[in-house]
Amino acid sequence: MAPFPESESMTIKRLEVAIRKKDMNLLKDGAYKLHEKFHTGHRFEFLSELEQILEYVKTSDIPLEVTEILCPTIEEILNSGNIQDEPQTQIELRDEDIKLQGEAYENYMAQQGMQIEEKGPEPKLSEIQDFEHFQTIQQPQTPKETPVEEDKILLFYDDNSQDINYNEIKNYRNRLNMLFASQNNQDDYNLLKEIAVLNNLVDTKILDVDKALNMLKTLKSDVSFVTTSQSQELTKILVEKEINFDIPFVKKINNNTNETRNKFDFIPMLGLSNIFVCSNCNSRSLKTDFSTKTLSVQCPNCDSAAFPDLYAINSYNPDCNPIFWQRAFRAFVQSNIWIIINPPLDENKEIIFDFIKTVSECSKPKRVYLFSKENDKREFYKNIFLKSFPDAEILSNFLSVEMLCQEYIRIQVTNKINEKY
Repeated sequence: MAPFPESESMTIKRLEVAIRKKDMNLLKDGAYKLHEKFHTGHRFEFLSELEQILEYVKTSDIPLEVTEILCPTIEEILNSGNIQDEPQTQIELRDEDIKLQGEAYENYMAQQGMQIEEKGPEPKLSEIQDFEHFQTIQQPQTPKETPVEEDKILLFYDDNSQDINYNEIKNYRNRLNMLFASQNNQDDYNLLKEIAVLNNLVDTKILDVDKALNMLKTLKSDVSFVTTSQSQELTKILVEKEINFDIPFVKKINNNTNETRNKFDFIPMLGLSNIFVCSNCNSRSLKTDFSTKTLSVQCPNCDSAAFPDLYAINSYNPDCNPIFWQRAFRAFVQSNIWIIINPPLDENKEIIFDFIKTVSECSKPKRVYLFSKENDKREFYKNIFLKSFPDAEILSNFLSVEMLCQEYIRIQVTNKINEKY
C-alpha cells in the first residue's frame, strides 16, 4: 500500500524541531518539504505556527541557502488563497495501526454487505474515511485536550524624555478646566498659544517601541499597550503599521477591517496631544491626520471647540483620566507576559514607578521582558520584579529591543514545540 503524503502538521514539526536543535540540514530539508507541499495546491491550516517560524528565521543567524527557500515559501502561503477555511480530517495511518484495525474494518464491511477478498485491492481513501467515522461512533470517545490558553501581553512604554515641564501642563490643564466651566471663550486664543508650546514639548521622537509593536502585530495574542508618553507619534506608528486598536471612550476597534488578526487595547495614561476633549460635551476624539500639527478641532459630537487632552503627573495630586489609569491597572494584572520598555525613574514621574510597583504586588505574570539602556533603572525594576514574582522568568540582559524581540520569539517557538511533544 502506498504511503499517504506527509501531513501539514508533520512538515511544520520538522521545521520546529530543526529550529529547536539548530539543525540547519534538517531545517533545509523541511524548507524543501514545505515548498513541495505548497506547490501541490495544499490548503494550509497552521498559519500562526508558520508566522512564528518566519519571524524567527528572519531575525536569527540562518544560512542564506535556507532562508532563500523557506522565507519566500511561507510568505507565499500567507499571502495566497491556499488557506484552509475549516479543519479537514487528516489521515495518517501507520502499518501497525492498520494491522490493529483490520478486524474492526472487516466487521464494518460486513455490516455494509460487502465481502473482502484475501488478495483483493487495497481499500480506497473514501472507504478508510468511512471506516474511521464508524470507529468514532462505535468506540468510547477520549476526552479532548484542553486548548492551551493564548498569552495575554502587556507592553509598557515611556519615551524617557527629561525635557517635559509638567508644571506647564498643570497650568494648561487648570486654564482648560476654567474654560470648560465658563461660558465666555475670550481666553481661547491665549490657550492656543500654550498648546503650541506644549505640543513641541510632548511630541517627542519615539524610540525602540516600534520594533516591539511590529513583532506583536504578527502574533495571535491579546495585547494591551500602556504608555506614559503623550506624543502623537505613537498613534502615527500604530496607523502606519496597520494595527487595529482602540482607546477607552475615544476610539473603538474597527470590526470591519482585515488589518491584523489581533487587536490592541491602547491606553495612554497621561493623554495624547492628538486626543481632543470637547469644552462643551466633554466627549473625546482622536485625530489621525498627521500632515499638520493641530491646536484645536471641532467636536464631532456637538461642533464645539475641542482641545488636547493632556495631564500632569509631577505631584501626588496629579491630573488624570481615571478610566485610563483603571484600564492600565487591569491590563497589568490580567496579562501573563509583560514587556517593559524604558520604565521611568526620574523625579517628575515618581508616581509612575510607584504605580508599577503597586500593580506588581497584585499581579502574577509568568514572564517579564525588561529593557532599559540605563543600568540603574534596569536594576531597580529588576529587583522589584524578582521580589514580586519569585516564580516568574525575569529577562533583562538585552542590549537592544531587537534582542528582546528575538528572545521573545525564540521562547515562544520553543514552548509551542514542547507543548506538542
